[in-house]
Amino acid sequence: MMGVSNDMNHSNRKTWVPNVLLASLVSLLSACSTLENSAGDSSSDAKVSDQVQQHITGAGHSFWYLPMPNADRTAVAITWHSDLPDLVAGREAAPRIGIDLMLNGGAGGLPAEQIIADFQDLDSGSQLWVQPQEVSGFIVSPRVHIDKAAEIANLVLSQPNFEQRWFEREKKKFLDEAAERESVVVGQAWNLYREVTIGGHPYKNFWSIAPPEGIESIELDDVKKWHANVFSTAAMTITVAGNADVESVSAAIDRVLADMPSQEPISMREFPAPVVPGKTILLHRPDAKKSVILAIGNLPSHTDGKDIELQLGVGVLGFGKQSRLFKAVRSGLRASYGFGAGMLDMTREHTVMYLTGEVETAKLQEALDETRLAYEKFRNKGINLVEFPIAKRFYLQRIRDELKEPASVAYLLMQANLNKEGIEYVPTLVKQIEGQKRAAVNQVVKESLPEFDALLRIVVTPDASAIEGACVITEFEQWIACE
Repeated sequence: MMGVSNDMNHSNRKTWVPNVLLASLVSLLSACSTLENSAGDSSSDAKVSDQVQQHITGAGHSFWYLPMPNADRTAVAITWHSDLPDLVAGREAAPRIGIDLMLNGGAGGLPAEQIIADFQDLDSGSQLWVQPQEVSGFIVSPRVHIDKAAEIANLVLSQPNFEQRWFEREKKKFLDEAAERESVVVGQAWNLYREVTIGGHPYKNFWSIAPPEGIESIELDDVKKWHANVFSTAAMTITVAGNADVESVSAAIDRVLADMPSQEPISMREFPAPVVPGKTILLHRPDAKKSVILAIGNLPSHTDGKDIELQLGVGVLGFGKQSRLFKAVRSGLRASYGFGAGMLDMTREHTVMYLTGEVETAKLQEALDETRLAYEKFRNKGINLVEFPIAKRFYLQRIRDELKEPASVAYLLMQANLNKEGIEYVPTLVKQIEGQKRAAVNQVVKESLPEFDALLRIVVTPDASAIEGACVITEFEQWIACE
């Protein structure tokens, strides 16, 4: 399932969207409730059914539906399968500006505040986000208003205003964000990671919001070109969860997609598995006020069927103040800061694990050493007898809670479908977690987590001599000379 990191917007999905992956699953799923709460409280006893249904709308659009009879609303999720457009080099982030322009610039001649007010009047909500190879969106609405909510969503999708003044405003926000990323050590660490592992691939500039001159050169026509080609009914996945009847859902989907073209979407680019060299690179930033460590390695694909084990394992390793890494750095260095770990999807096929934390510059070497010791101990011995039932119980409770929310369920259905985990993955998720055994989870952890020396270790710091044996660089492109 698609993951998220603290890399300052690896993708530009909005904060309420559940990025249901691995160590951060329990936290990120709860973020989905933001939309549910904004659209009204869901019934506390809403439950998913045991079987996912497949239906076809009157216009011929296939969708998966998981009924939730006791819920008080329905969520429709749509993913359009289309890659980034072929634009002038440096303008790869144009779709990110385009999405925000669609959300913030109004549609059908109406201002954005009117669109938002109309949704609120219906006790409904919506969202839209983009990443390489996909554009995804939601509407969530009470059953009685789902048709009207669908009409508003169609307006946003098919008739965005795309006014020049709003475009300039959104572009300036991205330029400010790019400048902020370059001004903080964690942003530079993640940008260097992408420079090292994917080089000149167009996805790098999309994720890194770079280069600044490329962002500056993006024109409104670039956004319009992307919009005209990315939304197509020829390549979609649709998942639904909630209390609406099938006929109402079918009609709502057709309303959302009304008049949308069916041309072939933008073809997918090849994206080889990121090459992650096992070396330590120190990016010297003399004026930096803080230092950061970022260590990253590749993990198995979702199709290997190890997601739940890795969710539990990496969660114990680095999620929250009781995690191994956090406590190791806190207690080992008597520091006021901590370390964490998580997992992130580059694409559906390529997943990475990361360890990261801001560190006092004078203790960088000690922090890296403590992290190495804690990581290797965990990798070799796994979750202990005390940790396992606690982690499993917490995980189960949060999943049970989120399975009451139509938006969470629709999103989970989407991720399970696109990750080739099987459409019945969601109804059986609780049973799958209940069936996990410590020995089996620890075996997956040992087999799947790379050795520490195989991780790419990036340190951004004002002290060029802080890490023994590190390859010291001052510009990203210099990393190629690191042995």
